[in-house]
Amino acid sequence: MAINIKYRPLKAFLLAADGGSFTRAADRFGVTQPSFTALIQDLEAVLGVRLFDRTTRNIELTAAGSEFLARIQRPLTDLEEAYRRILDLAAVKRGSVVLGALPSTSLTLIPPALRALRVEHPTLRVRVVEAHNDELISMVRTNQIEFALATVLAPAADLAFHPLISDSFFAVFPAGHELAARPNLRWRDLVPYDLILLSQGSSARAQFDLAVKAEAAAPAASSRYDVTHMSTAAGLVRQGLGITLLPRLALPELNLSGLLSKPLDDASARRTIGVLRRLDRSLSPAAAAFAAQLTKVAAQIEGRLPPLRASARDTRKPRKIAAQRPA
Repeated sequence: MAINIKYRPLKAFLLAADGGSFTRAADRFGVTQPSFTALIQDLEAVLGVRLFDRTTRNIELTAAGSEFLARIQRPLTDLEEAYRRILDLAAVKRGSVVLGALPSTSLTLIPPALRALRVEHPTLRVRVVEAHNDELISMVRTNQIEFALATVLAPAADLAFHPLISDSFFAVFPAGHELAARPNLRWRDLVPYDLILLSQGSSARAQFDLAVKAEAAAPAASSRYDVTHMSTAAGLVRQGLGITLLPRLALPELNLSGLLSKPLDDASARRTIGVLRRLDRSLSPAAAAFAAQLTKVAAQIEGRLPPLRASARDTRKPRKIAAQRPA
């Protein structure tokens, strides 16, 4: 037989047992004494036993009341604690977030978003896993991370994607390089040169390989140097070892002193960075709070990034990025 268990009569019983008085217990519970007495009577009616012996001044637990108290005190305390903890999660007073991020987003989007998150929700814990785009998609699908700051290069029916910011790839080369004189740049224009490319698995490499393969007129391309980190690629360019491709999202945070950068005009050089998650999983309150901060940060930094397309002035003078001041 199903038992209709209600929280309020149980809590009233615990307060009465603790205080030894219906009057004091009713005051702590925030109700009138007649209402409080009715709660106790309802509980006794459900259980079919008297829980208290009453006098005009005091109450005492009956034998049944003492046994009932011993059995429900800890479970009810645990229930209240569980309820408070879930409320804290909902109010983002407690919790943790594990997310994945493209290296370029870790440079520009993550730091200011984390700072804003700490101001609003100082107790949250955050773990950021940096990886290439295909690794991030795999980690989202296997629940290793709750969401990823990534791009979607092909439709995925099992994933939900919320766009945050437009990105594009820039050729980065030494000052005085002949690419600086070109009115615009396309993927195929880079193929004849020694290429320093990010390793397989990165979205930069994937988009480059697909674009060059799609152009029948383009010569075969191969990288002279494969590297993992964008800063390594920039360092090799600075040593005169070739040219590289880097996302514009990362350019303001990299040390590109003495180098020039120019956007690629191909439509396939564009990508959209956003929040990627499993379609069948909703974000936790903590993750949703962080995603909201990322949305705000993306809108703020959009205007500070290099233009997506070279202007007439850019054609005559490619963008030169000043050295970063040491932190």
